[in-house]
Amino acid sequence: MDKEKFIGMPLRYAKSVLEAEHIPYSIERTGSRSRFFVCNEQEEYVIRVIEAAGELCLLVNYSLEQSDSVRQVLTGR
Repeated sequence: MDKEKFIGMPLRYAKSVLEAEHIPYSIERTGSRSRFFVCNEQEEYVIRVIEAAGELCLLVNYSLEQSDSVRQVLTGR
């Protein structure tokens, strides 16, 4: 299985694919350090996949959304 296909995938979908294929996996969560984006804690996405000892480790983070300050700069306000 191509582990790269999971990058950018919503976590719940990635889990369903892995479970359907009976592929062992673990999940590691990380946090964003960006001050330009806020996290949507309702949506988690896979940002990196590491394969070790026959298991995939999914590194996940909350979905990032533009902060108000970034939105203002982009819209010229």
